[in-house]
Amino acid sequence: MKYISLIIAFIILGLQSAPAQNTFKPAERVYKRTNDYIKEAFVDVEPEKNSIWVYGALRDDINDILNNAEKPPVRYRYWKAGNRTVWVLESLARTMMITTGVTVENDAIEDISVLIYRESRGAEIQNRSHRSQFYGAKLDKNNDLDKPINGISGSTLSANSMKRMGRMALVLHKAVMATED
Repeated sequence: MKYISLIIAFIILGLQSAPAQNTFKPAERVYKRTNDYIKEAFVDVEPEKNSIWVYGALRDDINDILNNAEKPPVRYRYWKAGNRTVWVLESLARTMMITTGVTVENDAIEDISVLIYRESRGAEIQNRSHRSQFYGAKLDKNNDLDKPINGISGSTLSANSMKRMGRMALVLHKAVMATED
């Protein structure tokens, strides 16, 4: 009888903890708030907030960058002053989204920063040594970055996600600047 009551107690405890399985969600690491990133990108200038609608050739270019793995939004918001644009983009790393701020000026990446990192590993992409590889990168004729970007061992998917967001920001910047000509 004693053993039966122990078995029943284990079964009841097991059933109570079953819904809690597979609910692990790593904490969001907020490195910088969007408003703070924008203020740093436009020090003495008030940027104009706008959005660009994604359709036609622009949608095809973004789908090529995303490799049809993610569904792109219908529009992207950006901030602009002169030849400088700031984009806050999200891309899937392994299982969670990474929110990144990208500053583009004169068709080149001036800054790229992780704003919110949600994965359980691979946060090294926020390190300055990795981000500095993007500085000055432009698009080539195939919408690829013209500079080689080294990955980080153990966080390949996060590094690839950063490359995608850098490329997307450059494509979107080019489209915004083309509409003003």
